[in-house]
Amino acid sequence: MKKSEKIALGIIILIAALLVIILGGKKVNYHCDEIWTYGLSNNQGGINPSFDRGVEYSGMGPFKSFTMVQDGEGFHYANTWENQAKDVHPPLYYLFIHTVCSVFRGSFSKWYGIGVNMFWMILTIIGLYLLIKELTESVVATTGAVIAYVSSVVFLDTMLLIRMYAQFTFFVVLLMLLFKKNWDKKPEKSFLINLGVTLVLGMLSHYYFLLIAFFMCLAYGIKLIMAKDGKSVRNYIIALAVSGLVYGITWYHILAHIFNGYRGKEAISKATSLGGLISGITGMVSILNSEAFAGIGIVFVLIGLCYVVVRVWKKQQVFSYAFIMFLCGLFYIVVVGKICPKITTRYIMPVGWIFIVSAYLSVRYLLQEFKTGKAAEYIVISAFCIISIFNLSTRNFTVPMDYADKNQMAAVETAAGKKAVVYVDLDWKILYDFVILQNTDGYIFIDEKNAQSVMDSQTDDYILIVNLEEGREDVVGGLDSQLLYDDGMNYYYLVHANKR
Repeated sequence: MKKSEKIALGIIILIAALLVIILGGKKVNYHCDEIWTYGLSNNQGGINPSFDRGVEYSGMGPFKSFTMVQDGEGFHYANTWENQAKDVHPPLYYLFIHTVCSVFRGSFSKWYGIGVNMFWMILTIIGLYLLIKELTESVVATTGAVIAYVSSVVFLDTMLLIRMYAQFTFFVVLLMLLFKKNWDKKPEKSFLINLGVTLVLGMLSHYYFLLIAFFMCLAYGIKLIMAKDGKSVRNYIIALAVSGLVYGITWYHILAHIFNGYRGKEAISKATSLGGLISGITGMVSILNSEAFAGIGIVFVLIGLCYVVVRVWKKQQVFSYAFIMFLCGLFYIVVVGKICPKITTRYIMPVGWIFIVSAYLSVRYLLQEFKTGKAAEYIVISAFCIISIFNLSTRNFTVPMDYADKNQMAAVETAAGKKAVVYVDLDWKILYDFVILQNTDGYIFIDEKNAQSVMDSQTDDYILIVNLEEGREDVVGGLDSQLLYDDGMNYYYLVHANKR
């Protein structure tokens, strides 16, 4: 890589970091899974928060021991590993979170998680640059395609969600880069070792990485078989088997997670059911269209079709490596859309870049059919920058993963200076209420046993939070209350005390 390329890449990374920091500063709310990220990484003795019903808390309260590393608990990786064994995800990301929290023990900050994501962001941008340069052999096109991705909403969402998806994305990029560098070569020892390490670490990041790995390993394997190189096929199969064995020994909990864990059972149930395929695909595509292409994805679908037609007409290779990557992305969307627990942005994140890069390369190819030279390159870069700016501007320069719901944040403001009473049936559900409880003057958790007595004892107006899927009306009925916010699972009320 030339010095000028390193400078350009450094500038891209700095701009991306600045965007993440600016939008991260606006992040005022969390998905409950993000709080769970800290708890799974740091909590001693279990994967759920521990608290007493009927006891008044203030500030961090029970969240302190759950989310923070306390004195004497730092760098206790065995605990994080055990927590993940009890949960439904592999442990690698949580080990990184625990490391950062161990350095800043006794404190909680969104920046610990975003900081870990930015570490993976840097590696992802570098890997993506190297990959696209392998595809295009053009510095300008490579720079433009990377800019198209790092300025997109799906990229910024990936960095702001304090879950393992930024890390997951990196290992997808790395896997694609490894295969590209060796696509037209025999699988030498160095490649097989690097591939094995990537497969193990990718699977320690997220189980859905297996889908990407399966497709790409199969495609490369078919290529080797077609070359009729028996020795290479044998070495390749052995390498994959060894990496699978190493992973199985390292993280044997995968079997319990898939066959006994609630997420695994749910995925198997959805995979074997007849319905949900079309709705899953359309849901995933809809999110991709919104976050990667500002709602004009149909334009790029048409461009992609034109790209294929032109290449066929000119008798050029259609099944290029870039096209194989695109097919891998489609395969991921189809399968994940069918088996995932809920169609949501996080599941698009690891492959969003594939579709942006594919769209970029298709537009570039067609434009160069009419106009050659650097002018065409700059037109493509400008077009994708305009799309990104438009997408952000229509969202008031915020992204969905800041979870800044206006109605919810208005309820949080209303809670300032008031007591809160939280009716909860399952302990983990208090993670939904992390932000609003931090803004109250104090809070008490209740259940059916002490609900009546606690609510009757309130002498001032208070916030009632109900985290029940059923029976909510039995709790609220008879109270002089005003519904401030609900998302279908969590309900915030302003209750006027002693007015029944």
